[in-house]
Amino acid sequence: MELWIARADKAKADPGSRAQADGKDAERPDEILKVLSRGRPGTLRTTLDSKLQTVTEQAAGKRPKAAAVVLDPGTGEILAAANSPARGFNTTFQGSFAPGSTMKVISSALLIDKGLATYGKPHPCPKYVTYGGWKFQNDDKFEIKKGTFEQSFARSCNTAFVSQAEKLDDDDLAKEARDVFGIGLTWGTGLPSFDGAVPVQTGASKAASLISQGGVRMNPLTMASVASTVRSGAFHQPYMVDPSVDNRQLAKSSRPLSADTAKQLRSLMRLTATSGTAAEAMAGLDGKLGAKTGSAEVDGQKKPNGWFTAYRNDLAAAAIVPEGGHGGSSAGPIVAKILRSAD
Repeated sequence: MELWIARADKAKADPGSRAQADGKDAERPDEILKVLSRGRPGTLRTTLDSKLQTVTEQAAGKRPKAAAVVLDPGTGEILAAANSPARGFNTTFQGSFAPGSTMKVISSALLIDKGLATYGKPHPCPKYVTYGGWKFQNDDKFEIKKGTFEQSFARSCNTAFVSQAEKLDDDDLAKEARDVFGIGLTWGTGLPSFDGAVPVQTGASKAASLISQGGVRMNPLTMASVASTVRSGAFHQPYMVDPSVDNRQLAKSSRPLSADTAKQLRSLMRLTATSGTAAEAMAGLDGKLGAKTGSAEVDGQKKPNGWFTAYRNDLAAAAIVPEGGHGGSSAGPIVAKILRSAD
């Protein structure tokens, strides 16, 4: 028999104590013999902001299925998180979905870092690109003749990214995601979370990963963190419970965005928010803005999953609407309402 005493000083709680028989096998499970003292509930502080939490719950709740989260880009603090329906699986933290064209934020950082794309410079956006035996095309087979990289980003041109695959090593995208954006590291948020996956791919799957296919998986938490990284210039691991409570180690990326890459990404996301695919949702918002939409096709679904990630001043947010259709019109209004509430 052992005397089991737990302490929760950080929460200013007293869990009490009990005498417990330590079971050695399945036939003799642990058994509480006597409660020696009753516990006292404590208070565990979180990073949630009550106003933002209410707004986020209301915004996500307008959809039968949706998930959204809000972060402080400068600290990584999770300011609000909501799922619709409210009960059940925590899609915001634990969901695993192809992120659609929101992935192009990370892909753009890679191409800029490698000198393969530059804001203001010509960049091909043809109707089709073939790589690794796969034929890739844009939504509605559009093309941008004599276009620039920022036009391709703002209109979410798939072929502008796929066309660069042959110039990349197989592990380049995975390294960019991990080393700069913290995707693939183990996060300690204070709650169970899936922290994103950008696997190393070859051939056609490597090209597909640049536009969020090929095994890339994210959720609103990781995509809000991507927007936060662009806004702040460096990865700050999201967390809801201060790590001092249980001595968690927050994940750290190996390098920040370079000053030039951060500047170009902010310009790309601002253009998307003001005159690109995110403009309708972000209309009327001012300040330091940036956004990216996404629509991820899923086998067996009539409509794609809608994605939207954005920042405004000192807030970053992301949302997914499963089977919502275009991200700008489904997830976009959720994120825009949240960002607008900061006025």
